[in-house]
Amino acid sequence: MILSTESTRFLEDLKVYLLVSGKNEQATNEIVHELEDHLIEAEADGKSVRAITGDSPAAYIQSISHEMAFDSKQAFWTIMQVYLGASSFLYLQNLLNGTTTYSILLVGGFLLISAVYLTTLALLFRKDALRDTARPRLLRYGIHGSVHLLLIVGLLIVNGLIDSPKITLSPSVGWLIGALLIAWILITAWKTKTWILPIAVFVFFVPQLLLLFVFNLSEITAVLVSYVLTSITIAVTFIRSSKNSQTD
Repeated sequence: MILSTESTRFLEDLKVYLLVSGKNEQATNEIVHELEDHLIEAEADGKSVRAITGDSPAAYIQSISHEMAFDSKQAFWTIMQVYLGASSFLYLQNLLNGTTTYSILLVGGFLLISAVYLTTLALLFRKDALRDTARPRLLRYGIHGSVHLLLIVGLLIVNGLIDSPKITLSPSVGWLIGALLIAWILITAWKTKTWILPIAVFVFFVPQLLLLFVFNLSEITAVLVSYVLTSITIAVTFIRSSKNSQTD
């Protein structure tokens, strides 16, 4: 039986809220599957999601979260996966451009901006999971992502104006780190059964290489085309994934 849009959204919000709150993924999935069974039975009897959650689904989600222990180990690895996944694009792009020298200001600033971005994104996810409003929520995430992008651009500008101590990697070390990043992305995707990031990396860099070395286009053109293709690919993947979750 296919769940209603309301019930599907509730289960998605519950899972997101628990995971960004640092709860164990396996325990979260077990709770979601159990509630899914209850919701299927309730809807078969003509009842809505509120027959399970009461008048406030948000309060119900919070009550479940309070009953579950915080999994610090999983929270750490989740943060590492997201951070390394995001930073891999910047690092691999620099590697492709032949850049193996990084200033302390750039590295430190990127770490700080990324930490703020991940923290505020998690808070945004938690807040949205409790909102009793319909999707889409793209505007809030678009603004949030745009602010992060502007901070990165600002950091790059400041880094060009201020001379700070630098770290220079040898080409062999630089490519070794790049290979380890790619291996990390593939291993993480295999363990989580989520292939969005490897697909995004492939779509971003392979067309870029073709445009640069086969069609001899400029570097900026190749990057922009690859960025557009990657954005479209991620959007389509998310939409298809969302539709599949509603029809399973």
